[in-house]
Amino acid sequence: MNRINFFVEGSLRKYRERFESVCPAPMTVPKGQDLLRQCVTQGWLYYILDGLAKVYVATSDGGEQIVEFMRQDTLIGMDCIDSENKSVVSIASVTEMHVLPITPDILRKMIFQDPELGFDLVIYYGEVLREVAFMVGSLGHSNQMVRLASFLSLLVDAPEYQKQGRIPLTQQEVASFLNVSRAQLAKLYGKLRKEGIIDTGNHYVSVLDPKKLQAYRDL
Repeated sequence: MNRINFFVEGSLRKYRERFESVCPAPMTVPKGQDLLRQCVTQGWLYYILDGLAKVYVATSDGGEQIVEFMRQDTLIGMDCIDSENKSVVSIASVTEMHVLPITPDILRKMIFQDPELGFDLVIYYGEVLREVAFMVGSLGHSNQMVRLASFLSLLVDAPEYQKQGRIPLTQQEVASFLNVSRAQLAKLYGKLRKEGIIDTGNHYVSVLDPKKLQAYRDL
């Protein structure tokens, strides 16, 4: 199951200059602002120049379930590119972002001029769907500790963790991914800390003992 990176980025980097040349001026998106809203937004896409975005859906209890994180040189909004369809997800900025707004007509012209872009977009969205499907399957276990162990194990294998030695997510963000309350996550974290499996701090978690974490994942 190689190349399950969780943070999607860089997939369309070779087309960055082309997007910059044909799209309207870049937009600055403040931290916490929605770029797309579930069941509302339609007909707009955005090319991410920098920053971090989260893809999420609203839950029945008024919370949110995070689906994916997106970074630079990715394209968001393809699920509502058809003017008759509204977005099935919301996408919001986790940090300040700079994005290029794109209309379906702009993208269509780009693909007509360079059919290879169309094929690469298919590969890109296949990659995104693969990661989302893998995450949903891995985190579908009813046991909360198994879900947390699976989630952390996935992130430990990601390039992001290899560089920083920590997972740069808040407790609320992890809880949203696992579809548990922050209080429930705090209890799970407490158990893993007590056993020396993880260390947590302000906006991060580090895995100290991957083998013990794997044991929980295999329950």
